[in-house]
Amino acid sequence: MRDECKEQIENLSFVHPLPSSPHDVTPDASLEALRARLAGLQPARARGVWRFGDERVDGCLPGGGVPRGVLHEVSAGGIEAESGAVAAAFLACVLSGMAPAGDVFWIAPTADLYPPGLLPYGFDPGRLVQVLTRNDSETLAVLEAVLRSGAAVAAVGEAGRLGRVAAHRLHLACLRRGSTGFVLRRWPHGRQGDGEAPIAAVTRWDIAAAPSAAAVFAEAGREPGLARWRVRLTHARGGVEGSWIMQAPGGADASHSLRVVAELAPAAAAQPVRSVR
Repeated sequence: MRDECKEQIENLSFVHPLPSSPHDVTPDASLEALRARLAGLQPARARGVWRFGDERVDGCLPGGGVPRGVLHEVSAGGIEAESGAVAAAFLACVLSGMAPAGDVFWIAPTADLYPPGLLPYGFDPGRLVQVLTRNDSETLAVLEAVLRSGAAVAAVGEAGRLGRVAAHRLHLACLRRGSTGFVLRRWPHGRQGDGEAPIAAVTRWDIAAAPSAAAVFAEAGREPGLARWRVRLTHARGGVEGSWIMQAPGGADASHSLRVVAELAPAAAAQPVRSVR
């Protein structure tokens, strides 16, 4: 199935698994062509939940984990809402755990995702299929087409604006074939957020950078430790909200994609985390 999927995708001139530069990807194929190519692919049919492996998080989620085959929303505040880097790194860790095999589509109007940079977060960039779009509307349309086809085990769409109707359509597309959908809320080039909070997503996550624990090496001296995030589960249908400090995989924790370092009280979670030198 993977070979067939790759063959179908590579026939689309604006879809490249690993573009060497942003100029290698041009949106010169129609959405209808994408839908036609994806129509014959087999559905993903991924169900169940993916567990963090820590009851402090899993206990807040419906079914005891992150549900597969539904729509999720990930966002970040401040300057991170423009770059999307912190949220993308966290999402790469989640994808490496809940979708360890199969193609993952990453759809965005800005070609600044560097696939090899996902390796430290446990995600194999060879599984990534990048699609460059013109704007948020086209991003959501392509994301819906991919989810409806079931061609990917999971798909990510970077978009700032996400209305209720669009969110509902994406969620139904996930349910139809079993692919897991993520909307990464991002406003590049200084655009402002619209403040919308669609209710169709089963979970919504707010991600912020947190200071890493410094690691001491005999030869290199003091160096930064593994990446950490302040993770807030702001909505969970059938679950409850929660906040934690989580750490990226590596070292003794390499067997699992994410590790919970600490659980935050509501007041602490609301405070911005300052960098520590």
